[in-house]
Amino acid sequence: MMVCPLLPAPVPMRVRFLPVYFIVPVGISAVVSGIVALRRMRGWEGVDRFRARAGVALGTVAVVVPLAVIVWASWALSQAYK
Repeated sequence: MMVCPLLPAPVPMRVRFLPVYFIVPVGISAVVSGIVALRRMRGWEGVDRFRARAGVALGTVAVVVPLAVIVWASWALSQAYK
């Protein structure tokens, strides 16, 4: 989703930038579903919890990185226009 804006210019603008708007909601759903899966696995012996933990970790990254970029960009723009 994050590399869609880097598609070639002949690709329509809608196709390039539409997935960018879904990054934060998909990240939130990954965190929630990972936490639910970890809670359901509680008490099970010999169960591999790697996928649930990976969902939580990648979902957290998918939420934090875009928000950090937005905060940084707004700070940089406010500094440029002073």
